[in-house]
Parts: sequence; C-alpha cells; structure tokens
Amino acid sequence: MPSSALHHTPARPAPALPVSWLAAPALKRARPEDPVLVPLHALRPTQGAVGMKAVAAKREKVERRTDSRKAIARYLEKRPIPAVRGPGNDFYIIDHHHLSMALHQSDVTEAFVRVIGDLSRLPRAEFWRRMAERGCLHPYDHHGERIHPSALPAAIPHLKRDVYRDLAWSVREGGGFVKSERPYAEFRWAQFFRSRIPRSSVLRDFEHAHDRAMMLARSEAASHLPGFIGIEL
Repeated sequence: MPSSALHHTPARPAPALPVSWLAAPALKRARPEDPVLVPLHALRPTQGAVGMKAVAAKREKVERRTDSRKAIARYLEKRPIPAVRGPGNDFYIIDHHHLSMALHQSDVTEAFVRVIGDLSRLPRAEFWRRMAERGCLHPYDHHGERIHPSALPAAIPHLKRDVYRDLAWSVREGGGFVKSERPYAEFRWAQFFRSRIPRSSVLRDFEHAHDRAMMLARSEAASHLPGFIGIEL
C-alpha cells in the first residue's frame, strides 16, 4: 500500500493522516470485486459540473470525521465510488462526483472505488459510445450545453459549478422531489429549472429561485422527471 498521506488540513495544526488508515487489516477487502483504494487524481469525471452547495454539505460530513483515522476510513469504505475502467486503465466514475470534490476540498487524497465494468480495451471513440449507450455519461458543461465527451474535465478539481444543479439539490433537500437511482437524475431537474428560471434570478436571489423551483417541482410540467412526487393542489 502506498505511503502517501490521506489527510485533512484543519484550522489547528494536526499530524497528517496516513493512507494506511484505509489499509488497516480490519478494513481491507480480499475479494477482487470489492472496493480498492485509488488516488483522487486518478479519477476521471463523466459529467462536466457539480452543485457546490451539495459539495459543501458533503464536505461538512467528511471534515467531521477527518480527526479520526477509523471514522474517515469507515465513512469512505461505506461509500465506494462506482467506476468503469476505460482507455489507459483510467477510472471513469459514474456517481459520487460531489463526494469526490468534497474529498478534494478537504485535502483527502484517496477514496475507495468499486469497478463495475471494464471497457479498457476499447478504442476511445468506441468507449465513449458504449458509456453513452449504457447511460454512464453526462456530456454537458456547467451551462447545460452538450459537449463532446473528450471536452469533459480531466480530473475532479476541474469540475465547474452549475448553479442549476445547486437549485436541484436544494429542491430535493426541501422535499420537492425524491432521490432517484437513475444516473444523473438531478441534472434532469437542473435542466428543467434552467429552462424556466433565469440564471440572473438564481444568482441574484437563490432563496427566491428556490421557492419558485419548489412550486415548479410540484407542477404537472415536472411529472415526467425522476423522483416526481405529485402535483401540489
């Protein structure tokens, strides 16, 4: 196991937290299908943006545990990041982009990854086609504009903020819709809000935009979206 440090930089001085935390005998997994420890810099996003409000919420949970070796190790092991091996044997993550960004912002350098498929032998163009075919790709930038998969960020720190993804997270947290297992479901809600609430309104007064989005989420216009909970009468 590498000896590089998995650590958090708190307000007060503290010793670096070694990666070996996550390799402690009680936490190691022997079966090949189980999560493996991977440096964050080796993770490749399959979407172009995140909601920074969701990242902040996850970061708070991460940083509550970074003073305890066992706590952060168990927290991360219970939340393995699903990934597909792609060209160059890179790990293309298909979920937990917000957690990955939160770990990066908290100076945690590694995470557990669960490999759910291996497309590493495919040429890159065919790899992207297969990923899209299987719903494992969201090739849109932080403005909701479609981009070629090759233009996706090369690493977690390069993910940009999509304020409508913030809005979708806020509405879900407020009970406007329920979490869906469908990949990139909240981006569908983000696009829905993007087409109905001006960006200037979201940036000027997020709370007002949230209230408007809550009403939209309970309207008939949103009935086709994953996690829709019904029309509010």
